[in-house]
Formats: sequence, structure tokens, C-alpha cells
Amino acid sequence: MNMWPTWHENRPFVVILLVLFLSMIVFFGVKIDNTLRTSKEIGRPQPFEHQITVEGEGRATGKPDIATISLSVDSKGEQVAAAQEKNTETMNTIIKEVKALGIDEKDVQTTNYNVYEDKYWDPETGEDKSNGWVVSQQITIKIRDTSKIADVLTVGGKNNATNIVGPNFTIDDTSNLKAEARKEAIAEATKKAKELAKTLGVRLEKIIGYTEWTTDSNPYSSLGMGGLGGMFDSTKNVMPDIQAGSNEVKLNVSLIYTIAE
Repeated sequence: MNMWPTWHENRPFVVILLVLFLSMIVFFGVKIDNTLRTSKEIGRPQPFEHQITVEGEGRATGKPDIATISLSVDSKGEQVAAAQEKNTETMNTIIKEVKALGIDEKDVQTTNYNVYEDKYWDPETGEDKSNGWVVSQQITIKIRDTSKIADVLTVGGKNNATNIVGPNFTIDDTSNLKAEARKEAIAEATKKAKELAKTLGVRLEKIIGYTEWTTDSNPYSSLGMGGLGGMFDSTKNVMPDIQAGSNEVKLNVSLIYTIAE
């Protein structure tokens, strides 16, 4: 016995069944097509014509809490050993006095040691001649208590350091300053995006890209070449007045928005 009516037995019922069957075919066909389209879109980059890119800049300033100073000593001698002995004596005295100021040993680093022959051209003989040997040694000192900067400079000066470079002021931890600058930069970029969208007559949808980069400002001063012993007279209690000022952290951001279609 057949449960389904034949065309001759009940034509309206058969027509309804056919319509439902065809509707189901169309429905599932559309679903499959949409699924395939969606899968093709996955991983496809947003078209550039549907994006807006804006940049913003933020700045924050803070007082430096660390200074670095480089001291170097050049010593001459007819032989390498003599120049080395003289240089070692002078530099060891400087290091000893710097540590006596309370500078930790880990903050005193030898950054250069160089030995070379001091030659010159003799036009009368047409030959190179020697003025002896030069030994050069440089140390870099990190000063965590900036009130001791002048004392360190005085140590270098009274011990006839050949070259003094610094102080170079930095901020040990700039994370708080960067966070402040970042907030300002994002606010500026967001404002630009809204103004640009209004001008173009489009509507912003969402942020799909973010980039940031920083530029730290670390000013420094230097004291030039030559014997500096006369510049710092400890017997007269003459010490340089060092002004740390402030350091600025600059942070730039780039935001990429999609444009609503």
C-alpha cells in the first residue's frame, strides 16, 4: 500500500509537496553558496579604498634620575710599558676616588682601552718617525644619585683626565611617561579620524590596525679635549653647577579604521 497520494488521487497535495521540496533545494543551495563565499573572504585583507589611516603624536616630560659621564686618560711614553704604567696609575686613582663617592662598582665600566704609536712624517728624511707610544683608557660612570655629578666631574678634572664627556641625562623607567604620551597620541589620532571622516562624508566602522614608536630625548653636555685639571680646583671648592632639566618622551601612533559601506 502506497502512503503517498498519486497525481490522479490528490493533485493539490502533490503540488504542495513539490513546492516544499523545491524550496528546500533553493534554501540549502543559498546556504552552501554563502558558506563558500564566507570561507573565501577569511584572511583576505580589507581593500585599501575601505580604510582610513591616521597618525597622532603624544609628549610627556619627566625629571632625569640617572646621568652617565665618560672619563678618558691619554698617557705617553717612549715605550708601551712606560705609557701603560703611567696610564694605569692615573686611571686607577680616578676609579678609586669615584667609588669613594658612593658609586657602585657595577656602575663603573671600562669602555675603551687603546695602545698606538704616535708617528709623524719627517719631510727632511722622507720617513715616518716616532714620538713614542700612547695608551688611552676610557671609563663610563653611571650616576644614580644626580647630586654627585659635580663630584665625579671634579675627580676627573683634578686627576688630569684628558677628556670628559657628559653628563648624559636619562630616565631609568619611562613606562609611565610612555603611557601618558600614548594616551595623548591616541586621542589626537582619534580626533583626526573623526574630522577626516566628516570631511569625506563617510562613517568609521572599527579599528583594524595599530602601530606605535617612540623617540626619547636625552640631552647631554661635554667638556672638550685637553688637560682639565685647572678647571676644577678642589682647594678652592670650585665645582660646576649642573642642571638636569627635564627629558621628553615622544610617542607616535598610527590607527587604521575601516569605512562602513
